[in-house]
Amino acid sequence: MIQLLTFPEPLPDEDFRSLIYRYHLRSGNSEIMQSKHDLFGVRSYKHTFFPKNLQVLLDRLPEGHPFSLEQILNDYTWYGLYRAFFTVERHKIMLKAIMASSPDQRNSKGQPANTANSIISSEMKYCPLCIFNDYEQYGEIYLHRQHQISFLKFCPYHNVQLIAKCRECDVLYGSNETGQLLRQPYCKNGHAFPAEHIDINQAKYQLQIELMEELLYVRYHYKDLTALKIQIKLYQHLFQQGYITISGTFLKKKLFEDYKNWHTIPYNDIFDVNNLSSLYFQNSFLKPECMPQFINFYLLLAKFLNSSLREILLSKKPYATSIPLGHGPWTCLNPECNNKGQPIIRTCTRKTNDRTGLFLIRYNCQGCGYESLIQGFVPELETLLTSHEYVSKGSLMHNEATLAYKQIAVGVDITALKNKKRAEMTELLNNHLFQNRKDIIKKADYLYFWLIKNDKEWLEERIPPKIPRDMVKLDFKDIDKQLQLKIRNGVSRLDLEYKRPIKTLTILNLLEPSDANRFRHYHERLPLSKMEINKYVESSKDFLIRSIPRNYAKLVKLGYVSMTVKEFKVKASISYHLHGDEDVDKHIRNFLQKKGVLIDR
Repeated sequence: MIQLLTFPEPLPDEDFRSLIYRYHLRSGNSEIMQSKHDLFGVRSYKHTFFPKNLQVLLDRLPEGHPFSLEQILNDYTWYGLYRAFFTVERHKIMLKAIMASSPDQRNSKGQPANTANSIISSEMKYCPLCIFNDYEQYGEIYLHRQHQISFLKFCPYHNVQLIAKCRECDVLYGSNETGQLLRQPYCKNGHAFPAEHIDINQAKYQLQIELMEELLYVRYHYKDLTALKIQIKLYQHLFQQGYITISGTFLKKKLFEDYKNWHTIPYNDIFDVNNLSSLYFQNSFLKPECMPQFINFYLLLAKFLNSSLREILLSKKPYATSIPLGHGPWTCLNPECNNKGQPIIRTCTRKTNDRTGLFLIRYNCQGCGYESLIQGFVPELETLLTSHEYVSKGSLMHNEATLAYKQIAVGVDITALKNKKRAEMTELLNNHLFQNRKDIIKKADYLYFWLIKNDKEWLEERIPPKIPRDMVKLDFKDIDKQLQLKIRNGVSRLDLEYKRPIKTLTILNLLEPSDANRFRHYHERLPLSKMEINKYVESSKDFLIRSIPRNYAKLVKLGYVSMTVKEFKVKASISYHLHGDEDVDKHIRNFLQKKGVLIDR
C-alpha cells in the first residue's frame, strides 16, 4: 500500500475538492487522475460532492495526521446539511459509498444527484477578493466551501459577486468533470478577475444571507435531525395552516396555488416555481427518501408558512387537534327514552366533511333503538368546539317500542329523506339512458354515492349491473393504435439533449400512468405500441453517438476546441472507452471533421 509522505493542511472553510487539487499540484503528477489514484485508489478525473473510497485515504495519510471521517465530512464538505435530510437508511448507504465504494458505483448508491435544483452549485464559484487575499496570505488559491451554495451570488465577507468563469474568454475557473481548479490569480488565458461590488441592502441579497444562516443552522444541528423528523415538522405547520385537513387529507392543489401566488421573481434564484407543475415533484417533495433534492424549496416553503426553517424545526406545535364533539360516553337524545340524560353510550361512528368543515357523530341507543346524530363546526383548529346543534334521527328497528318512540321523538325521519333521494334518482334514470354506472356518477355523483351507502338494495335493482373487471372486454386493436400515437407524441416532448440512454421506462414515464400500466400488462397484445417504443429505445452505443454533439459543446466550454478522436474520448467520458467501438469512433471522426476541428494523427 502506498503511504503518503505529505498532505496539505486545510485552510479556513476549504472545500474538500480543493484539498485534493492542492495535493495534486504538490505531487508532481501530470494528470489529476494519477493523484486521485494515489489518494483513493480510483482512476477518475471527476470530483463528486462527497469523496469516495475515503478509507483508502485515511489509511495512506502520514502517521500522526489529525483527520477523521467525521472531521472531513463535516468540516470540509456540506455533508452535515445533507445528512439532516437523509433517512437513517440513506445515511448508512452514503457512508458505505464514501468509505469504500466500488469502481462502478453510481449516484444511485448514495451520492446526491447534481441537478439544476441542487443546493450545492454545479459550478465552482470564487470570490475575486478572496482569491487575491488567499494568494497573498497563503501563497495558494483555494475553493471556499461557503461559496458553493447554489443560490449564493456574492461573498458575504467582501460583498462582491461570485464568479465561475472568465467574462473575457468564457473559460471555467474550475470543473467537477475535469477535476481542474484555479491555481493562479487569473484565468488560464491570463485575464484578470473583475470585482463587482453589490448593494448588500438590496432585498435579494438580504434574502440570500437569511437563507444561508438557515442552512448553517441545519448543518450545525445535523445530529438532532433526520428526513423523517423534518417531514413531521413540515406536516405540523401545513396542518396548522389548513393544508392538511382534520381527516388527514393533504390539500396539495391548494398549497401549490397559494404558493405560486406568493412566490415572486427574486425567489426564482432559490427555487424555480415551474417545478411545481412537475408530477414527480408533486408526488415526491415530502417523501423522506426524496427530501435531499428539495432543500431549496423547504427554505421558501418555511417563509411561505410565515416562519423560517429554523423556527419550524424548533417548534413544538402538535400535528393533532382535540377530538371534535368529544369522546363519549353520550346520552340518548330521544326525550322519551328511559335512559335520557344518562351518558351510557360509548360507541359511535364519525364523519368529517373537509370541504364544509362539518363534524358529525351518530350512535344508537340500545334501550329504545333510537339513532342520535350530533353535528357541528370547529372554527379554528387550535380551539375546542364551543357550540353545536343536535339533530335526532329515528331508527329503522321494527319493534313496537321503537315505533312508539318514533311517533313522539324529536328529529328528522330518515325514511322521508330516502324517499326524496329515490325520487331524484328515478327522475334521472327516466330522463337519461345510462349504459353503465360510470355515466351515472359523472352526472350525479353525490346522489349515486348517497343511495349506495343508505339505500343500496333499492338502487342496485334500478341501475346497470356492475361488470366484474375480468369480464370487461377490451378492443386491443383500437387501444394499440391510440397508444402508438400517444407514445409518438410523448417522445416528441423529450429533450433532444436528454443526458441518459432512452430506455423503455423513459418512454413510459412520458405517458399517463393509466396508459403506461396498460402497456406493461398487455404489451404482448399491443404490437404497434411495442414497435413504436422499440424505434426510440437506445443501446449504449446509440447513446454514445447521440451524445457526441453535447459532449463536444461541453469540451468547448472547458476551453478545448481542436482534438483527436482519442482526446475527445478521454475528455468527454470514460463510457466511450468502455462501450464504444470502431463505429462510434467513425461517428466522432466525422463529427469533428464537419466542425473543422479534427486533429488527424
